[in-house]
Amino acid sequence: ALVPHVEKAEAAIEPHVDRAGVPLGIVYPLAMMPQLYNVWALERTAGLSGITYGIGLAAALTWTAYGLIHRNKPIWMINLIWIVLHGAMVAGLLR
Repeated sequence: ALVPHVEKAEAAIEPHVDRAGVPLGIVYPLAMMPQLYNVWALERTAGLSGITYGIGLAAALTWTAYGLIHRNKPIWMINLIWIVLHGAMVAGLLR
């Protein structure tokens, strides 16, 4: 068990982290939009690694399965977004 002051601090911060988690999980993928624009609209792929995005896709698939198995809606919903984004990057790099 955690020492009492750590448990108290954890209890105090937990609701704030929970409230921030889902919005950040939705906003963070927006950071990938410039890359998708470069790959799909401008057809610029120099310096981008298909391996990196392939691993990201595999990780998102794994986390989605984990979230579904454990009935953790925020985990599987956020990772569905990542599946779409990484899938789009891999498809764009392979075309």
